[in-house]
Amino acid sequence: MPFSSFMGEALYNPETGYYAAEASRTGRAGDFFTSVSVGPLFGQLMAEQFCRVWELAGKPPEFTIIESGANDGRFARDVLDWTRTRREDFYQILQYQIDEILPSAVVRQRATLTDHRDKIIHDAAFPAACGCYFANEVLDAVPFRRVRFSRGKWHELLVGLTNSGDFRWMESAPEDRALKRRLDWLGTGFPEGYTTEISPAAASHVRYAASRLERGVLFFADYGYDAATYYDVHRKTGTLRCYHRHQAHENPFSQVGATDITAHVDFSLAATAAVEAGCAVAGFMDQGRFLMGAAEEGLRKMEGDVSPQAALWHRQFRTLTHPAHLGRNFQFLVLTKSMPEAAALPCLKFHRPSNAEQLLLPVFTPSP
Repeated sequence: MPFSSFMGEALYNPETGYYAAEASRTGRAGDFFTSVSVGPLFGQLMAEQFCRVWELAGKPPEFTIIESGANDGRFARDVLDWTRTRREDFYQILQYQIDEILPSAVVRQRATLTDHRDKIIHDAAFPAACGCYFANEVLDAVPFRRVRFSRGKWHELLVGLTNSGDFRWMESAPEDRALKRRLDWLGTGFPEGYTTEISPAAASHVRYAASRLERGVLFFADYGYDAATYYDVHRKTGTLRCYHRHQAHENPFSQVGATDITAHVDFSLAATAAVEAGCAVAGFMDQGRFLMGAAEEGLRKMEGDVSPQAALWHRQFRTLTHPAHLGRNFQFLVLTKSMPEAAALPCLKFHRPSNAEQLLLPVFTPSP
């Protein structure tokens, strides 16, 4: 089977998949850290950006936040707690939709969001007239395909079985049309044995996300690169990573169902899909720059504050933005749909237009 099918079962099978388990997957007790597991500050800063989008849109009487991959609902709780406390006018008109495919995750989310039950909507696929779409570490977990360049052409790496019943890699000619289009774009200027990932499903996810909003802003936060960096010829083994109890390895066939499987995001593919779906790229920057812009006003207000609350705020902020922690490895892709005025968002203050332009290069040229 294609590796994407294997990965889909390993992660999302409703009974045995990695994300179906009741155990916490993030934080010290889980397998990896996320921005949400640092504390509530990440959700609070994003809540303020969502509120700014509402204001720039002219404060419409209805506004929808759509979150994909809400895990246990902590990010949604942090957003709604801040909104109810700091901007009740925004909270009153707000709806919060959660896109979730796992019934077990819906149960966890509803338990976390009991205090905001009247605001939460599950299973709502209709487009919102105005709002924000948010996905944190979602695209890296969308099932992807693996390919290898050998004997002068591309081969897809499928998952097969040994005679003893163990999983193994096996090569086959690529057949998926979207995969072949991406491989044609990449060309053949790669060394023998070069292995990487292609995720047509991630592009489909972005197009679907764009369809969920008639007008608004989409935020994708994840680790990844533009295509020129992603497919650098020196990255010969790709970006496939597996995580179990904070230990990283590259064997997706180990402890299937108890191991997270990811790959870095090809943000060029995501941005191209977004543009094809009617969006514009408003910004592409690392999380440190994004949150520095989002928090600039709050940082000014807290100058000279030595309270325990301020100290906690700064500790969380340093973890989220410092290059040695989460600030450099995570990237934000910010897209607008029918809303050019969103270019005035504080979080976009430090974006570099050249970064966005680099995402959408029409021709791929492998590095020498």
